Amino acid sequence: MTRFMRAATRKKREHLLETALRLFIERGYEQVSVDDIIAATGTSKGTFYHYFKGKDEILQDWPRQQTDIIRAWSERKPTQVPSLEHHINRLFLELAAHAAPSARFIRSWIALSMQNDSLQSAMDRLRQTLDEAVLRWLPEPGKAGALVTAYFGALMLWCSQDDGSDLIERMQVQLTWVWTGIRHEGTRMTTESDHQEKGDYHMKVAIVGGGLAGLTAAAYLSEQKGIQGVLFERSPQLGGRAFTYEKAGFTLNYGAHAVYGIDRHKLTVMERELGLSFSSKQVDKRKVMYAKNGQLTPAPLDFVNLMRTELLNPMQKVRFVAEITAIIANIHQLRNYPTLGDYLAESDADEDVKELWEHLVCSNFFIAPEEARKVPGPVISDYYHNLFLSSRPVNYVLGSWAVITNQLKQKIEQSGNWQIALQEGVESIRYADRQYVIRTKNREEAFDRVIFAMPVQQVCKLLKETPWEPFLAPYEHNTSTEVMVYDIGLKQVVARPFSYISDMDNKLFISDVSATDHTLVPEGGQLLQGIAYLSDSFTDEAERKAYLDTKTKQMEALFDEYYPGWRDVTEVKRVSKKAMVASVKNIAGNRLLPTRVESVPFFFCGDGCNGKGELAERAFSTARQAAQAVIEELAVHA
Repeated sequence: MTRFMRAATRKKREHLLETALRLFIERGYEQVSVDDIIAATGTSKGTFYHYFKGKDEILQDWPRQQTDIIRAWSERKPTQVPSLEHHINRLFLELAAHAAPSARFIRSWIALSMQNDSLQSAMDRLRQTLDEAVLRWLPEPGKAGALVTAYFGALMLWCSQDDGSDLIERMQVQLTWVWTGIRHEGTRMTTESDHQEKGDYHMKVAIVGGGLAGLTAAAYLSEQKGIQGVLFERSPQLGGRAFTYEKAGFTLNYGAHAVYGIDRHKLTVMERELGLSFSSKQVDKRKVMYAKNGQLTPAPLDFVNLMRTELLNPMQKVRFVAEITAIIANIHQLRNYPTLGDYLAESDADEDVKELWEHLVCSNFFIAPEEARKVPGPVISDYYHNLFLSSRPVNYVLGSWAVITNQLKQKIEQSGNWQIALQEGVESIRYADRQYVIRTKNREEAFDRVIFAMPVQQVCKLLKETPWEPFLAPYEHNTSTEVMVYDIGLKQVVARPFSYISDMDNKLFISDVSATDHTLVPEGGQLLQGIAYLSDSFTDEAERKAYLDTKTKQMEALFDEYYPGWRDVTEVKRVSKKAMVASVKNIAGNRLLPTRVESVPFFFCGDGCNGKGELAERAFSTARQAAQAVIEELAVHA
């Protein structure tokens, strides 16, 4: 039975169902025949068998149709999911809509299930199917169980009370309360302007750049009723380097959607403040391996793996544990050195310990070994102080970055105060009549405040030949962090010996992304992502090309060694030989851009700016800082 069935047909079918269940309850299931049901309903055998194959199907019909709804929902791809909360709510509301026309039938069905083992088993299977479906997106049994219980609880109360109430409305109320508990009550950035009526604007803001930073800043500002604005993005899609797309059933990200130390990450603060909803799953630390000199060994990610690893001998392990302890206690000497290289040059540690430090920095900052030694000591110390204290060091956002970017976009659009201008790059900016006039190919428009959420190099280029150019000069020669990304989507799982393998000899690694985020692949498929840390010191283009060709061969050799047969079952393949991971390498010689630069009237945010953490976290944290600064100015301006 579907909600689209004609009313007369549905009524006839429900009459058969309800009468059959009443007879089952009164006489017992075994004592009721098909002829008894036909006689009690005044229908014919032809009518009965038009709707049901037999007596048993009457019992199994409702849970089967509920299961069909769950399976259809499970087939939706991550890029079709606006948010975790919306996605899961949609499932429960679809189930409620299916049940809504049949209160008396469901009441009888539940009553009969108390005395019929077959029906009880059907209910148990339905609940298990629903549990498993929700757990795929929300892999926390307590939270998933609360949602499933809310559905069945609302269903039973509704059909038992028979007071004419709307099941869908009841379900919406129940879901609201459950999600409030799941998210916890968080504080939101507010000012007095929150109390202004919609349309009473005191400030007009432009945000240039629609990546993670630009979307985050716009989402925060969209909650302020005293602000209206435009988000300019030159590309045809939002997300920047966090862009996600689908091909042949595989969901691919331009860059990994891994989040380091998520429990201490700015993204968790944003989740509370902006009311976001997403889920993540931790990489299995026991299946993270390092390869060195042809030998595999567990990566020393925690005490257990450190004891098992063969990278270090017992004395070296003691030394490394002492260094980690010192970093956690915030007393490690590394923070007093200009760079990692300076610290290692004076350290009396064995070469294996030094190499491990270098490799860890390569892995977490996505840079080549020679540049790992250039990362400032305080940066490394602060980063690992945070990471070592994390209870969840490496997580994947389930469903990819699209689950985050879709929610930010939705929040911006729902405010009614903001416009998202895709494929509208900013060509120039000037100051006139106490406002900043932005020119694109489509318009000239004046704004009170401007936030640049784009790579630092692009900011410097845009502000060339403006009064602000000299103040940006110290940042224009910053170099970006680039890697080779080698994605392959396989029709079937060829091997799953580990979730992550890092080749210490050649400085590249492969993640079995689908081992952690199962939402990204079709059933039975496997998604592998290879990353090679790249150097950018070449005498000419020919040398650079030869270097990239060598890295490609090394990557394919690593696939061949640990995922034999991958070439024969490859469904999707994408190789980006120079993919930007961060717009500014966090090394000595580069200067991260502050969110405010002296004598420059703009705000800046992004992964090339000075904020908390590395990579995506720096984009999130600096965007939040920039939005907060604008909100504070709004209060003064109002």
